[in-house]
Amino acid sequence: MSMTRRTSLMVILMLAAMPTIVLGITEKKTGTEYPDQVTVTVGDQEVTLDATGVGLREKTFLKVDVYTIVSYVASGADLEGDDLGLALCRLQQPKRLQMDLRRSFSREKLIHAFVEVIEKNYEDLSGIADDLQIFKGYFTRDARDGDVIIFDYEPGMGLTTTLNGEVKGVIRNPDFAEALWSVWFGKKPANNGLKRDLLAALGS
Repeated sequence: MSMTRRTSLMVILMLAAMPTIVLGITEKKTGTEYPDQVTVTVGDQEVTLDATGVGLREKTFLKVDVYTIVSYVASGADLEGDDLGLALCRLQQPKRLQMDLRRSFSREKLIHAFVEVIEKNYEDLSGIADDLQIFKGYFTRDARDGDVIIFDYEPGMGLTTTLNGEVKGVIRNPDFAEALWSVWFGKKPANNGLKRDLLAALGS
């Protein structure tokens, strides 16, 4: 074997032995890692979503971990305005939220966590009242440590809710998706620090 071929073979073997580098975004306290980008299918096309940030929801003065959450939005999405959170709520482009629960609690507490913040951000819920009832019906049991809840929004299609890989349903009203995003990005979010963390990758 010639020296050139031997050198080429050694380079190939070295590259094959090297670990694959996966870019990601990490929630610091828990060490939970998420990919920087995810790919979703919109119609018959694949769309890349970029992470806008990752955060941890804590409760009580003991700072009990409730869930980690990561936010994604379509690559190149134009978010304008003084409040990027509100812009993200209203954005009519593909976007995703993923919650990874870190403790168990009742179904009632899970639903209340969504509804309470939506009610703080909306004086009139009449436009989404029916959708809110449908949404509550997705959660038929108590929340469990390790549950993964994903919210995918696609313009023209609506909001798809997935629990542990099972699609629970699709709500087509875009106003409801905006209301749900307000839980984390509205004027009165669940937690202002969490809102900042979920927008950190956008430079807000």
